[in-house]
Amino acid sequence: MDEGAYMTTQQLEITVSDHQPAVVVALRGELDIASGDTLRRAIRHLVRQGRVKIVVDASGLRFCDSCGLEALLDARDDIEKAAGSMRLTGVHGILKIVLEATRLRDTFTIDGTPVEAVAAMVLSASHDVSMV
Repeated sequence: MDEGAYMTTQQLEITVSDHQPAVVVALRGELDIASGDTLRRAIRHLVRQGRVKIVVDASGLRFCDSCGLEALLDARDDIEKAAGSMRLTGVHGILKIVLEATRLRDTFTIDGTPVEAVAAMVLSASHDVSMV
């Protein structure tokens, strides 16, 4: 999936944009049992391309259930297995409630906006280089 690429199901639209060194994956719609695999495929595709610093922007989500949360956890696991990192942004509404109710909020690094998340990844990348 290239910059500006879209993956769409009836419930979920995924937009990917490149913000070196990170990729922002913007979600719009509903993340649930019907659309979770679409997110998993998009993340796995990026990881196979070597894009392992990924910001998932949830600000456009209208709904997220436990199956959607499982898809986010699977995405995070795939990224971490590839020695990458994932940050969530735009956590609000039902996703925020689900994360708090399941006590999984601290499982994710959460920033307010994609700009903040990408900046944190740039800072992290510069620290990694300076330690070499």
